[in-house]
Amino acid sequence: MALLPHLACVAAASGALAAYRFLLIWMGSISEYTDYTAAQLGVAVAYGLAIAAWFGVEVGMFLSPRLGYGGVPSSEDAGLKGIKVASESGGEDASVLTTEDESSRDSISPPEPVVFGIRSSGLAALRAAAEFSAIMGYVYLCDRTTLFAKGPKTVSPTMFWGLCAAVLTVGLCTLRLAGKKGEVVTAPLQRDQTEEWKGWMQLQFIFYHYFAEGEIYNAIRLYIAAYVWMTGFGNFSYYYIRKDFTLPRFMQMMWRLNFFVAFVCVTMNNEYMLYYIAAMHTFFTWGVFFTCWIGYQYNDNNAVCLLKIAAATGVTHPEFTDSLHEWFFRSGLDHFVWIFGMLCAYSFPWYDRQLQAIEDMPSGKRALAKAAVIGGALAVGGWYVHTYFLRPKREYNKVHPYTSWIPIAVFLVLRNATASLRARYMHLFTWCGKVTLETYILQFHIWMKSTGINGSPKFLMVWLPSFWLNMAVVSAVYFVLSYRVFKITVVLRDVAVPKDNRGIFVNSVIMAVATAAFYAVGVALKG
Repeated sequence: MALLPHLACVAAASGALAAYRFLLIWMGSISEYTDYTAAQLGVAVAYGLAIAAWFGVEVGMFLSPRLGYGGVPSSEDAGLKGIKVASESGGEDASVLTTEDESSRDSISPPEPVVFGIRSSGLAALRAAAEFSAIMGYVYLCDRTTLFAKGPKTVSPTMFWGLCAAVLTVGLCTLRLAGKKGEVVTAPLQRDQTEEWKGWMQLQFIFYHYFAEGEIYNAIRLYIAAYVWMTGFGNFSYYYIRKDFTLPRFMQMMWRLNFFVAFVCVTMNNEYMLYYIAAMHTFFTWGVFFTCWIGYQYNDNNAVCLLKIAAATGVTHPEFTDSLHEWFFRSGLDHFVWIFGMLCAYSFPWYDRQLQAIEDMPSGKRALAKAAVIGGALAVGGWYVHTYFLRPKREYNKVHPYTSWIPIAVFLVLRNATASLRARYMHLFTWCGKVTLETYILQFHIWMKSTGINGSPKFLMVWLPSFWLNMAVVSAVYFVLSYRVFKITVVLRDVAVPKDNRGIFVNSVIMAVATAAFYAVGVALKG
């Protein structure tokens, strides 16, 4: 009987592969491109094997207890079983069996089904891989086939700002207190606040693309600068406080930034720089890491730390070349603001103390101090808008690298001006802030439609004739899949990037060999 679950697994996987083959043939018949690269063919095989393996193992595990195969004890129950044996043998350890152990022994769970060495407790990664494969197939169907229609964008400032106002209204309805278990947090720049910041910027960023609202180009440039600022601020804070320069932590960060975009690039045959925000975050994350890691034993020395930050400013100054024009243009616009992020992180304790000092003032002085801070910030913000922000696009780009830190500083001061503001956040935007990378990448392919390989999202995805109904339905799918990709990335990261150096080395070799093997299969199929 123990063999039957394995046979069922093989049969189910074979059936899934056959169905997948027919699906690929059908997708090829409606594809806008027929000249596939070896990498595309190889990754298509990998997707099929992931789906087939998951389906086969699921069927095998489902049938295992029903076919009378008990499986093996779970890891927790194995320890309880050992206690039971010791107690029944009347040995020394019998006296160790407590009342709690007795109750645990009586509630031992059924044995875990095992199919080809995979336990049910280890099925999460296989499910995630299969789900990811299905999502990537959907991405290709949306943007590289004729299955879904495409339509022109509706350029309407009224609709754009009306939608922004509606989303803000909904966001205000999700206002919550920061902190857990009833403890209110009033610290500046706590996690919920920065996620909220990313969230509302990201929504306006994708609406900017959806409605082709070019009039807010300068604001979008500032939003991207704020993302890069957070890269400098968040990473520097982590390394400066925790002094954790271990390989596992760094590799997990690289996985988070590049796992999804790498598969999208291969599947869609697009260049990495099409998704330039992922490239910029990766580059500046490396920059922060090396700035903090080199001479990290002296990071507590103010002079040394500031000298390292200053040195990083010089090292990353870009020079334009034709071969990497797009990269230098994108990164050059924000090549200083990540430095400002590190400076803010370094100065954070001082900033926190100043805010606390204001809160400790008598009520009258406290009100005057807050009014002065808010008034000063508004004055600086008004000067910036009048002097720089209102310039035409090309003129603004020239001053943006050197001035983007000003509105960021103004926002930081205003957003954290009072304890009441610091203690609250809008959960809707915080949720959106957690999936900014996924929504940024997927907007190109399942929310809108691009012009083709390495193309921009010039068209809208059209499922329904009504504009608003179509946008609502397509957006629902878009945000759900963005969230699922975010969760899948975390699940697969925990498997692929373990928390020890040896495990990382072994897994890296396995992934390199698998990549080479699938690419070789792709080359053979391309013939």
